[in-house]
Amino acid sequence: MSPRRAIPEKKTTSTSPPWAILAGIAALIIVVLLAADALPKLLSSSTTSTATASGRTKGDPNAKVTLVEFSDFK
Repeated sequence: MSPRRAIPEKKTTSTSPPWAILAGIAALIIVVLLAADALPKLLSSSTTSTATASGRTKGDPNAKVTLVEFSDFK
């Protein structure tokens, strides 16, 4: 047979080995679990304010949550 009539060889595509895919999925799961564990800690962190109420106030002065708004209308 001439080279023109030879059966073309199958081109192999490089794919990631199965262990690499599983390692990537495992790493992603670990990152998600660590982020889910750290999220409540970030949300529960509280800051204290040294602002005092001078002027109009509204609501319970002993409330668990206090909103302080600073504004400048110039």
